[in-house]
Amino acid sequence: MMNIRIGDIVRFLTEKLEGKVTGITDNKTVQVYIDEYGFEIPASIHDLVVIRSDFTQSDKLPASDTKIHPAQKTVTIESANTVYLAIVPDNFNNLPDSRYELFIVNDTAQTCLYSVAFRKNNQYTGILAGNCSPGNVSSIGLYTLKEIDTNIQAISIQAIFFQKGITLLKKAVEAELKLNAVNLCKTGAYKHTRWFNSISVLYPLDKENLITTKEIDGKQLREAMKEKQTSGEYTPRRPQKQITGNIIEIDLHSNEVLETTAGMDNKDILEYQLDVFRKTMDEYKLRKGQKIVFIHGKGDGILRQRLIWELQTKYKRHNHQDASFKQYGYGATMVTIK
Repeated sequence: MMNIRIGDIVRFLTEKLEGKVTGITDNKTVQVYIDEYGFEIPASIHDLVVIRSDFTQSDKLPASDTKIHPAQKTVTIESANTVYLAIVPDNFNNLPDSRYELFIVNDTAQTCLYSVAFRKNNQYTGILAGNCSPGNVSSIGLYTLKEIDTNIQAISIQAIFFQKGITLLKKAVEAELKLNAVNLCKTGAYKHTRWFNSISVLYPLDKENLITTKEIDGKQLREAMKEKQTSGEYTPRRPQKQITGNIIEIDLHSNEVLETTAGMDNKDILEYQLDVFRKTMDEYKLRKGQKIVFIHGKGDGILRQRLIWELQTKYKRHNHQDASFKQYGYGATMVTIK
């Protein structure tokens, strides 16, 4: 019987992919970070095999703490036993204009007593203090990119830990992290975690995690992004749309949505394909009963995984299913607008 734990390196049985387990959704599903693409995808434990684990036999929980299900793998939720600063954008599709909520994430078995201060130049401003119960999050505040650039050159967090009764002492945490627009607008830094419904970035506070990229203000960032979009790094192509009866077909293959992929890595291509998908969903969101087939191909399964995740979260009010196997094989998903 095999346990899949946070931190395990796993290989997919049905796809040519490997990744690291970063979260547990339930006893059948885990989140796997794919380094090649820079984000997480949900995966069934039945589709994974552990190829490397940092846990030894002595790290395992007693049998009474692990639910055993005959003829299937078991999943044991392991804590990273640390505290994080989490940053959650409210508009991942437009990071420069998004607002960002900052959180303390207590991934320990003890209550975290914390204080937060912002640093600008050499002056510190106390923001708040409080406590965060085990396995929970506490909000620090919601800020625009301009506010972060202008008022929060760095965030300083101090934390101590408490558990009533017999306990193991845990070292206090003191960390200072620099924040800037460049890093917050890197889409590859964000992933899905068990603490938030939306995508987020986490910085553990018990190790050095200073962000050293040169800081620029929001205006400079927007100008840089406009230059990138007009510099010819990639040339968009109007997605091919075929209408058959009440079904609209959108082919998301890279050669159909882009004139050229020169200068683009896998993450850039994938993000552009997803942008075409989102724009199509927004275009037809009020047309009840409309059926849309998104042709994504089988490939390595990443595009399909991301489409399904977005349909199950952002567009969950609409129905989705595999499109006709006879016509598309495993390479398409059909959405019915509700």
